[in-house]
Amino acid sequence: MQWAAAIQVMKMATKATLPLRGSRLSAGHDLYALEDVLIPAQGQKLIGTGIAIGIQQGTYARIAPRSGLAYKESIGIGGGVIDADYTGEVKLIMMNHGKKGYQVQEGDRIAQMIIKKIDMSGMMEVDNLPITDQENKGFGSTDLSPKRSIAVEQVQLIMCQLYADSRENRLFSENDIGRNPWLLQEEVMVLSAMISKALL
Repeated sequence: MQWAAAIQVMKMATKATLPLRGSRLSAGHDLYALEDVLIPAQGQKLIGTGIAIGIQQGTYARIAPRSGLAYKESIGIGGGVIDADYTGEVKLIMMNHGKKGYQVQEGDRIAQMIIKKIDMSGMMEVDNLPITDQENKGFGSTDLSPKRSIAVEQVQLIMCQLYADSRENRLFSENDIGRNPWLLQEEVMVLSAMISKALL
């Protein structure tokens, strides 16, 4: 089994809580509030966690909302990107989209932190970009694009009985099945529509 590299975590306050996974296969680690904060309705607050992290190059930490808070309390997370070279306190912007204030208590689970790999490719200036179907059309343009469809032509299949001497081969249409018991035997071969057209 290949083990994932450990995430380095440092407490910056004695009452801080280390990030923990809610279950063994959870994608993120829960983050905990360092202090009591009231987030007003339709407002936002910067909440500290009292921890700092060290993650590998080629990764970043994404701060994501907790589904329970998002659904029940209309709490979202703003910003949400921690670079690998940032080693200060992990803080997050909690946004209250609800119609009443939300009280955060010290030690509450307020968000989740997910470590993700990223592409560290550099930028290269070019004179032209490859031609694509969408090009510069965005912001819902694909909803207006004509829908592609495939026309299917219904054709009549035929069956054949093959012999070593091709002059003895016999062809039958699907309408002959009831009149020829031989067509129910295993030797019958069903040909595709294009081949049947060519033979007829």
